[in-house]
Amino acid sequence: MLTFFRNITRSFVSILNLIALLLIGLAYLSVYVSPEHIGFVSLIGFIFPVLWLINLFFVIFWIFRKRKRAVFSLLAVVVTWWLWWAMFPINSSSNISRKDLNNPLQVMSYNVRMFDKYVWTGDKGTPQKIYDFIKQQNPDVLCLQEFYINNKNPQYSENNILSQFKQFKYKHLEYNIQTKSGKKYGLATFSKYPITNQKPLLFENTTNFSIQTDIEVNGQTIRVFNNHLESIRLKRENYNFIDSIEFKNERERRDGAYDIFKKLNKAFTQRAMQAQTIGRHIKNSPYPAVVCGDFNDTPVSYVYRTVRSKLKDAFIESGSGIGGTYNGNLPPFRIDFIFHDAQFESYNYNREKKNLSDHYPISTLLELSPKI
Repeated sequence: MLTFFRNITRSFVSILNLIALLLIGLAYLSVYVSPEHIGFVSLIGFIFPVLWLINLFFVIFWIFRKRKRAVFSLLAVVVTWWLWWAMFPINSSSNISRKDLNNPLQVMSYNVRMFDKYVWTGDKGTPQKIYDFIKQQNPDVLCLQEFYINNKNPQYSENNILSQFKQFKYKHLEYNIQTKSGKKYGLATFSKYPITNQKPLLFENTTNFSIQTDIEVNGQTIRVFNNHLESIRLKRENYNFIDSIEFKNERERRDGAYDIFKKLNKAFTQRAMQAQTIGRHIKNSPYPAVVCGDFNDTPVSYVYRTVRSKLKDAFIESGSGIGGTYNGNLPPFRIDFIFHDAQFESYNYNREKKNLSDHYPISTLLELSPKI
C-alpha cells in the first residue's frame, strides 16, 4: 500500500512538472509570436516569474531526489534566464555624477493620468505635487503620457499647465482627442535642448498614439519616441469584480472573468500592431533613438521585444529589483520603459514611488557620447 501511494505521488509531481514546463514554454513563445495569431499565450507571459520559480523548485527537487529529469527544468530555467533578468536585474547601486560624463542627458517618462483630473488620489493638491516633483527632478527631456488640457477650467487651462513647465524652453504637444468644450488629451515631450523636427505617429482604430521628436543635444541629434500604447480599458465593474471575486457565484465569476479576458485579448492584439509600427519607425530613424512611455505590457511580451529590438533597456542597464511602474489595483508590473540606442550608456535609473498617478515616474541619465 505504501508503494502504491509513493507511485501516485511521483506521478502527480511529474505531471505538475510537465505542466510547469509547458507553461514556461508558452510564456517564452509569447515573446516571439504576435497576439494577432495566438492571443491567449500573452496572458501566460504575465505569470512568467511564478513559472520560472516553480521550474527552479523542480530543478532543486529532482537534484535532491537524484533524478535525471532535473535536466529538463534546468534547461527551461537557463533558456529563459534572460527574461528573468529583464524583470529582476541586479546592478551596482552607486550613482554617477553628470560632471563625470561627456554629454549627459537626463530623461524622464511619466504617465500623469490627466494630472489627477477626477481626484482619483483623493487629494486635490495632486496636480501641484506632480508639477513640483518634476521641477525638483529637473530632467533635460520629459515625456508625459495622458497629458490633459481643459481651457474651460482655469486649473487645467493650457496657459496654467504650460506655465508649470517653464524650465523647458522647447515643447512638442500632440492631442489625439480635442472636444468642442476645450478639452484636449494627448502626449507631451518637453526639452531643454532645441527641437528640430516633430510629428505624431497615429495608429488605426484607436485613440492611443505616439509622437517622435528630434532634439539636438550639444551638436548631436537624437530622435525621442514618446508612446502610450493600448490599455486594457477595464471599467469600474471589472475592478469591482476583481476586488469581490470571492463573494461571487459560479456564473458571476465565469461571466466576469470572460469579460476581462476579452478586453485583455483585444488590447494584446492592438498593442502588437502598434509595436510593429513603432518598431519600423525606430528602425528607419536616421538618428539614434530614445524610446519612452507607457507600453501597458511587461518585459515578457511580444510588444516589449518588438519595440526594444536592438535598443538597450535603461532599467536592465542601471536599475535593480522589481521595478514595477504600475500603481493600481493590479499587480505592480513594469509597464513603463526607457529604451535607448546601443551606442549610449545608461546610469542612475530611478523609479520614484510617488502616489500621484496610477503609474510611477521613471528616469535615467544617459551618456550620449561615451568615451571609447
